[in-house]
Amino acid sequence: MIRKQAVVYGKEEIGPGIYSMWLKCPQIARTAKPGQFVQIAVNDSYEPFLSRPLSIADTTNNTIRIIYRVIGKGTEILKAKKDGETLLILGPLGKAITPVKNKNIVLCAGGLGIAPLLYLAKNLKKNNNLILFYGARNESELILLKEFKPLCDKIFLSTDDGSKGRKGFVTDILFSAHDILANAYCLYIAGPSEMIKKISNYKFRLSHLKLFGFLEERMGCGCGICFGCAVKKRGNGYLRVCTDGPVFDLSKVAL
Repeated sequence: MIRKQAVVYGKEEIGPGIYSMWLKCPQIARTAKPGQFVQIAVNDSYEPFLSRPLSIADTTNNTIRIIYRVIGKGTEILKAKKDGETLLILGPLGKAITPVKNKNIVLCAGGLGIAPLLYLAKNLKKNNNLILFYGARNESELILLKEFKPLCDKIFLSTDDGSKGRKGFVTDILFSAHDILANAYCLYIAGPSEMIKKISNYKFRLSHLKLFGFLEERMGCGCGICFGCAVKKRGNGYLRVCTDGPVFDLSKVAL
């Protein structure tokens, strides 16, 4: 875990109110793994007080990429950052995803859940076959498709308004893909909590599949001290999203 000042560059709007930003911080970039995240202090004041947890969407040898939607004061400050300015970041945080080889793997993303799946897909593609199911509110919010096309054998899209792909939720197209799911080894899910819960509750029809979900909770410290991001285990006890996750075997958490 490293705390460093990272230099902002290459910020761009990639969807309505959705931004991609690269941060130069070699120490974090070279140790980060898929599934991990960083905590970003957006300024030096106490407003906003807490750092922002953001998934690592990609890395190079010296940089990490984050993707965020502007929805409040913290992300408004991020939006205003210019190339050459700095941000204090802490990371990489969380547990890395255990790699697998020679498997058929399904990825399912809702909205900005697509961001951490990009970093994962780039690593899994080396030794596996990938299929992506991706849904968003409309066509303009289906981001990162150019990056995913060379990584995936097939991509299935849905939008709430029908402007691209099938009209409806991504779970609709996922649950209808019986042959694909029957031949898959595991399913990685990232997106709204209700979407993850819906797929987890469908588990009785996907009994052979390993299900992994990228969970999100409000975080304080990001390193396991405050227990502000605890989620219930199946059975007794709690797990911390920041240190035990953020990617969980969904058979082990109570959603």
